[in-house]
Amino acid sequence: MKKIGILGGTFDPIHCGHMIIARLAMEQYGLDEVRFMTGGNPPHKSGNAITPARLRHGMVMSAVAGEPGFTADDFEVNKESYSYTAETLTALGEIYEGAELYFIVGEDSLRDLPGWYRPETILKNCILLVYPRYDMIGLDELIKARAEELGGDIRKIDAPLFGVSSTEIRERAEAGLSVKYLVPESVIKYMKEKRLYKTEDHQGGRITMDVKEMKKKLARSLKKKRYKHSIGVSREAVRMAKLFGADEEKAYIAGLLHDCAKCYEKDEQLEICKKYGVEVDRMTDLCPAVLHAPAGAALAEREYGIEDREILSAIRHHTTAGADMGLLDKIIYVADMTEPGRKYDGVETLRSLSAKDIDAAYTEALRQTLTFNIEKYAIVHPDTLEAWNAEMAGKKCRE
Repeated sequence: MKKIGILGGTFDPIHCGHMIIARLAMEQYGLDEVRFMTGGNPPHKSGNAITPARLRHGMVMSAVAGEPGFTADDFEVNKESYSYTAETLTALGEIYEGAELYFIVGEDSLRDLPGWYRPETILKNCILLVYPRYDMIGLDELIKARAEELGGDIRKIDAPLFGVSSTEIRERAEAGLSVKYLVPESVIKYMKEKRLYKTEDHQGGRITMDVKEMKKKLARSLKKKRYKHSIGVSREAVRMAKLFGADEEKAYIAGLLHDCAKCYEKDEQLEICKKYGVEVDRMTDLCPAVLHAPAGAALAEREYGIEDREILSAIRHHTTAGADMGLLDKIIYVADMTEPGRKYDGVETLRSLSAKDIDAAYTEALRQTLTFNIEKYAIVHPDTLEAWNAEMAGKKCRE
């Protein structure tokens, strides 16, 4: 029987204590793997400011990369609703049918367990492994008391007491102090790249609006069907980002916001462009279906707090493409055409390519766009023609 350890947490940020506990649990109980389950929307953190789930999960992925037997699990990150441990373990029991689940928690969590949502269900679906936080001797008594009260199989992890906490790490980082030796080096690098925890970086950061607020604002400005499409594109973009090595957070945000100006009327889109200094050339004006892209990039920057050039470029080029498309540009262009709600001749071909080769998928997406417009005797935007010629020229050079 396969033994799977689950170490759940907010991981804001993940630190070396988490890594050591997971390794000790694996060794002491013969676990085949430990899955680090990033809490997406933890109810016990409601009302508290926490780092967006995608960024927290990005830190977890950085921490476990290359660590034998460790896996980053985004099961809860992908949930819209609150993440309750009882529900998660029940679902995992179905996903990993036949496996034995070991849920790893700290002594403090065991103390609070009676107040958790459906604690009996938690203990029914796993073996609970507990590591000491405050009192190594008292932990044995606590385990015995909880087992008598709630039932289930509760065991201790023999581990040293760790004084480090995520709160302390955030406070040190925000104060400009070193977190070396407290956090894996890969996570420190990720924190620096994403400008996490430092107050001055938050003020000048690339994404200044919380993702939840971003989604609420987007839902108010889009029709229900268009909002559903945007969610589909964001998920499709993340799938391709994982496959082809793009930044998953950027892919998610670009996919989410790519149509943020779609439901405005043409004159409103033109007004947005004028307000934010976006030049609209004659051909774009003659192609109203593509106007929401430059307008959307302006809205994303000025009203959704997006300062990242790659994200803004992907939004700007998702309708017409262009001659100098980067990886994220191509992913959003293809994701817009392959999200689950799309149904047209050729979409399955494009979906198949998007699982194997992003350049081939992008080229096919351009071909389909050109063919569609030509067959309708419609205008082909010059940027789309430039994109096609750039791809064909590049292909000739490679040959």
